[in-house]
Amino acid sequence: MVDQVPLLPYNVYMTEPPHLPVREAEDQGGPDFLVQAEVKEQHARGIVLQGQTCSGENVTVTLTLVADGIARVLLENEESDPARIRLARDFPADECEVTITHSEGHVYLQTPSLRIEVALQPFHLTFCDADGRPLLSQNYSEVTNVRMKLTVLPFGLSKINGQRVAFHDSFTAEPDEHFFGFGEKFTDFDKRGQRITTWNIDCGGAFSERSYKNVPFVVSTRKYGVFVDTTNAVDFDMVASNTATYSIISRDSALDYYVIAGPDLKSIVTKYGSLVSFPILPPKWSLGTWISSGFQRDSAEEVLRRARLIREHEIPCDVLHLDCYWQRFGRWSELLWDSELFPDPAGLLAELKSMGFKVCLWMHPYIGIESEYFTRGDEKGYFLKNAQGQTYVVDIWGGFHPPVGIIDVTNPEAIAWFKELLREPLRIGADVYKTDFGEGIPNDAVAYSGIKGEQLHNLYSLLYNDIVAQVTEEVTGHTGLVWARSTYAGGQRHAAQWSGDVNSTFPAMASTIRSGLSMAMCGHAFWSHDVGGFTGHPSTELYVRWAQFGLFSPMIRAHGNSTRLPWDFGPQGLELFRTYARLRYRLLPYLYTYACVAARTSLPIMRPMVLEFPDDPSTHTMDLQYMLGEELLVAPIYNLSGERTVYLPEGSWIDYWTRETFTGPRTIRVQAPLETLPLYVRANALIPTTEPVSFTADEPFVDITVEAYLLERGTFELHDTDGLTRISAELESSQLHINLAGAKRQLALRLLPLVGNALVTEVLINTTQACKEVSPGEQQPQNTWARAEDGTILVKLSV
Repeated sequence: MVDQVPLLPYNVYMTEPPHLPVREAEDQGGPDFLVQAEVKEQHARGIVLQGQTCSGENVTVTLTLVADGIARVLLENEESDPARIRLARDFPADECEVTITHSEGHVYLQTPSLRIEVALQPFHLTFCDADGRPLLSQNYSEVTNVRMKLTVLPFGLSKINGQRVAFHDSFTAEPDEHFFGFGEKFTDFDKRGQRITTWNIDCGGAFSERSYKNVPFVVSTRKYGVFVDTTNAVDFDMVASNTATYSIISRDSALDYYVIAGPDLKSIVTKYGSLVSFPILPPKWSLGTWISSGFQRDSAEEVLRRARLIREHEIPCDVLHLDCYWQRFGRWSELLWDSELFPDPAGLLAELKSMGFKVCLWMHPYIGIESEYFTRGDEKGYFLKNAQGQTYVVDIWGGFHPPVGIIDVTNPEAIAWFKELLREPLRIGADVYKTDFGEGIPNDAVAYSGIKGEQLHNLYSLLYNDIVAQVTEEVTGHTGLVWARSTYAGGQRHAAQWSGDVNSTFPAMASTIRSGLSMAMCGHAFWSHDVGGFTGHPSTELYVRWAQFGLFSPMIRAHGNSTRLPWDFGPQGLELFRTYARLRYRLLPYLYTYACVAARTSLPIMRPMVLEFPDDPSTHTMDLQYMLGEELLVAPIYNLSGERTVYLPEGSWIDYWTRETFTGPRTIRVQAPLETLPLYVRANALIPTTEPVSFTADEPFVDITVEAYLLERGTFELHDTDGLTRISAELESSQLHINLAGAKRQLALRLLPLVGNALVTEVLINTTQACKEVSPGEQQPQNTWARAEDGTILVKLSV
């Protein structure tokens, strides 16, 4: 965590990470690092080494190739810590074949795509790819300065007054190497030059390294990733203190990290997902628009008024979110309706269902001390304890709301009780919970399981969201979706997270884009943010620009501490929000396809440019534009001027609005009026669309029309609840060839007229089936095609 800024007023953060000590002049000690090792044991997938440090202490190093392209490095004391928490799963013993060879002073461990070279004396680890190219190397050459003082922390451990405080390792950072990941970080997307601590905290904005969602996983442009398997805080010094190295400092009872190699960055993200979790596939309706009450007083009457206005204004919307005030003020979060403001919650939910809405309810894992449930939980021991064995009462609201007790998510009886509180609102018709907070676990808290607060702190958000997801699935029958603020490594399994309480400013919007891209590099596919920002009231221009970004994000919610209802931003704000919401709903077959891909691969829907174009150095620091899936390039406007640069990588790109074709790589300067989101389609893309509706259903999409941006040949694999459909289209001279196979037996294809294309005179389906041309405006049955006045060709086909 970045230190307190000089001269600013003191700000209390209850959940600051434990600070590592800084050695004083009289402390002549220093890091104790490995100098030599010998093979103690060999097994099918690796070796166990007895290592000796520079002070003569014995440590154990276990090197394992757990799967092809995934190596585990475990450094611990001679005696393992049986209570240490791991998040990575164990792979089957036969997951891959490992070749182990020995030569003078060296051991080599090899799978088809990763090789570990171990020098025993002096000790050194190097990780190489399938071609023998070094990916990652421990750095001992830059450890000292001219006075022979250490400048980095080598592979080993550190003690203060005889007590171990951390394990650590340092690696060479190549001069042109860039780093990405670490969870939802609001700082520059390229983390080179930054110091990062993976410690969940209520950061209260988007202006610092603090983050609600931390993941100790980093991806390098050199095509490897490193995941540190711990729930304790990890410090990453990413070429900040030493320009030639980066360091990892773990406060856990061992240093346990994985090196992941792949031919490209996508495969690294997927392999990381295989270690900790792939995302769940959320229900289709969750990809629609979510509109919130905002953080302000609410009532059943107001909720119904909002719902009716959404439908009257013809804004596509699937989810109404009710924030804190559905519960009694002062008693949050006992999960009981405020009976004065919501006298008939079951009736309200039923009426909203009849209008096509799903309902999301706010909650957090704390119960206010003024609630009767606090008294009951306190008596039963259902809350975390302080060192004196009493319920740990904390002020997480800064005086706005009464202090709270924290549900002990390690206590089976407390979990069962908490689930029962959650169950009733779901039983009467709620569909999903917004799982707010979860970052406020004190370092000295004591849990039922015996886990220390420092270990529980990051883990808490996973266990908390697990509980809510489980009971949601049990009651509703659909996948256990939550809308979470905090998470950690493996939190993909809860699907949706949003970026928290960012300010309503253009700079905060830009930082939010960066945070989403950092989150994406950790395999969190279903990420979102508050349209318009949370804190403050956005101008119409900011609201519209943020809505354009939001409606081209993986998930979309309008929420803030004041109104974010589209009609409250004037006729232009309403019209543009509706226009882009309808465009999002047109693209739902495309978005749902990439949701299915994410559930299988952990590849995000919102993709950093470097993830799609890793070999293009221009993308390595690019953090204000992104790909949505593989075919759409999105460049949100993040300033008042409406002007920005857009980088188009190698290939041809088509302006979505004008159909002008650009050839990359090139940078263009765009001046976008308020109604225009800069949006580009990769040439030869096939984009499945459907007619926008007021709300979605889980049934397969009907009336699919594939928008074809063909210059030569394009393909698309369409995922839907009825299965997989493969579509390809090719322009060959004056012929258009279309092939369709899989679940859908009929659809339409619209070939858009692009400069340079030959005039199509013949259309063939599945190689040989001729398609009849009909006149424009004439009724068009299946297996016919017609040319519109602007040159667009619409083909209706059935196979």
